Amino acid sequence: MKRSLLFILLALISFAGAASESKESWIRINQVGYLPNDVKVAVIISTGNAKGDFKVFDNSTGKLVLKGKGRRADASKWALSSAWRLDFSQIKTPGEYYIVCDGVKSPLIHIDSHCYDGLADRLLEYMRQQRCGDNPLTDKPCHQHDGYIIYHPTKSGAYIDVRGGWHDANDRLQYVTTTATSIYHMAFAYKYTKDKSIFKDEFNARGRAGSNGIPDILDEIMWGLDWLDRMNPAPGEYYYQLGDDRDHTGSEAKVDYGYGPGQGRPVYFVTGEPQVADKRIGKVNRTTGVSSAAGKFASTFALGADVLAPFYPEFSAKIAAKVEPAYKFALEKPGNTQTACVVSPYFYEEDTWVDDIELAAATLYAQNGQEYWKKQASYWGELEPVSPWMERGRGHGKEYHHYQWYPFINLGHFLLASSDDADLKAEFGGYMRAGLEDMRTRAGDDPFLHGIPYLWCSNNLTSAAITHAQLYRRATGDESFLEMETANRDWLLGCNPWGSTMISGFPEKLEEGYHSPSQCSAAFRKVAGGLVDGPIYTALFLDRIGVHLTREDPFATFNKGVAVYHDDRGDYSSNEPTIDGTASLFYYFAAMEEAGRR
Repeated sequence: MKRSLLFILLALISFAGAASESKESWIRINQVGYLPNDVKVAVIISTGNAKGDFKVFDNSTGKLVLKGKGRRADASKWALSSAWRLDFSQIKTPGEYYIVCDGVKSPLIHIDSHCYDGLADRLLEYMRQQRCGDNPLTDKPCHQHDGYIIYHPTKSGAYIDVRGGWHDANDRLQYVTTTATSIYHMAFAYKYTKDKSIFKDEFNARGRAGSNGIPDILDEIMWGLDWLDRMNPAPGEYYYQLGDDRDHTGSEAKVDYGYGPGQGRPVYFVTGEPQVADKRIGKVNRTTGVSSAAGKFASTFALGADVLAPFYPEFSAKIAAKVEPAYKFALEKPGNTQTACVVSPYFYEEDTWVDDIELAAATLYAQNGQEYWKKQASYWGELEPVSPWMERGRGHGKEYHHYQWYPFINLGHFLLASSDDADLKAEFGGYMRAGLEDMRTRAGDDPFLHGIPYLWCSNNLTSAAITHAQLYRRATGDESFLEMETANRDWLLGCNPWGSTMISGFPEKLEEGYHSPSQCSAAFRKVAGGLVDGPIYTALFLDRIGVHLTREDPFATFNKGVAVYHDDRGDYSSNEPTIDGTASLFYYFAAMEEAGRR
């Protein structure tokens, strides 16, 4: 009898132990695919004690092609119990595969030298969707009465024709801050992609289907530059913002800035002085000077004129003539120009500005090799060796300001690290390496090697990280950070805690159950190609005004850690696409397609 009771007791203990060890595990992969010579790492995450032994099978034959042991990682950052990095880089034969680890089967893994073909141009779908004035998606005009000058000492209240450009995100506001940065990224992608055939010609200048003899990316660059040119109508006259957050209250026809419903928006003049940011809480922005705005005008006009010259020679000459005046203006009152809002506390709080002057000078030095521009670029570049977010990305976000360190990548450093001057090359290559070392140190043994601070728009930082790493490799030949670069790229394409790609509507035809197509595709007219904001520190998410989920959170298990991401149109803080985030990926994906062709 005692033996029977003992047996029952042991059985109950065993059952209780088994119940306590019940777990769920998931294998995360890059859902777009891997080039044959890529670093290829999947990640298994688990609510229990997962094991790291894995097998890789050929999907077409079912044959085992690789057995391996993963590298243990620390899953505590994501409030999970265990994680392993599963390296299958030695598989180089194109095909479809799957991994089995800890009783879990991965989604299909694609290895193909063409898996990135067309992705750079795919991003243009979102950019065209965001056009203001004449929208290809709706095939209707909008905002035909913009706008009316404010903050100008003599012209306030006067009309200025600043139609065109892009709506910044799902709202309809327009900023030089993000527009100029987007143009520069696209122009940079075209300039520094050797194989120009990567960029197709399937749309005309108005963004409608049909070839016009000009690569579509240049059509988009021209669209943006035309607006930027309008925002600098005369020497010494620069505007940095069109509309403000009063536009969030309804449709264009209903919004009234005091000029009549739908009859025009305010155009903010660059003064270098603080301007109203939020009357409700009595704050103005922290503008200290003009350099961040003027520097963006100068660099974007310079590179834009360069890439458009063969196609639009007269317009290129016009904006090229504006470069040096904009640069001189940037030096007149050194400091930052922040954007303005009126009814909410959210605006672009850019504090940095020396990087904007450096980029303008470095762009000119790369074009003409003149000693003056070399000295200007190196002087300003030495004042900010490492982008502050790379160096300082600690904490949980509430101590940082939105877009505080912008642009998120310093392309001027790459231009100087690529120069023929050996000393300059070594100096700025070293600065680029220092930023990568900071990110790698911060990543530590995170399962995804993701050393990115989860500020609002963290995906923009991830895009900056992978571009920075690739350009460092290009400038120096050093591949020390290749695994981290690839891990950050894969993060955007599904190898993250949520198993969700961060580009709306891409890729398509994924296996059911492994990917939830981004809800932003429904909120943003089902147009693919926009990079969404991405995961945000939990503290920042809880602090956002007006966030409301529209359904039960399918990612609840993964939203208990340091940051949250919601595949839900009600969460603008993590799921809204932006033009500058999207534009920042053009170069990298063109480089991946170019690598695949090689």
